[in-house]
Amino acid sequence: MPCDQRQHAPAPSSNRGQILDVLGSTLPASELVLEVASGTGEHAVQLAQALAGLTWQPSDPSRQARLSIAAWSAAAETANLLPPLDLDAASDDWPIDTAAAIICINMTHISPRASTEGLMAGAGRILPHGATLYLYGHC
Repeated sequence: MPCDQRQHAPAPSSNRGQILDVLGSTLPASELVLEVASGTGEHAVQLAQALAGLTWQPSDPSRQARLSIAAWSAAAETANLLPPLDLDAASDDWPIDTAAAIICINMTHISPRASTEGLMAGAGRILPHGATLYLYGHC
């Protein structure tokens, strides 16, 4: 039996309701949403399940995080959740060309400034005019 590679973090269970309340009225009803810095993958699964009309694209630069995201996705059998991308927000070279919206939860307050600057630049490259860039985290 393979080792369960799902990681756990306390934030997804404590803040998912608040995030979902906002995203449910902010995101388009369908289309592709990119999640930058998906971490454990718990938010990705929760949000993909709750917003089933969307195609959810998780990402993270950490191989260990991507393994956790894939394990959470496999356990949940969430059809609208794509395999995680290797995406470093600070990079100029993102492995995705377009998205209807971007969300980023709990990254900007703990990452280097270059990651936040890269997130803004990347959003400018791949989002259509007027699209949502949703940030959540501590100040």
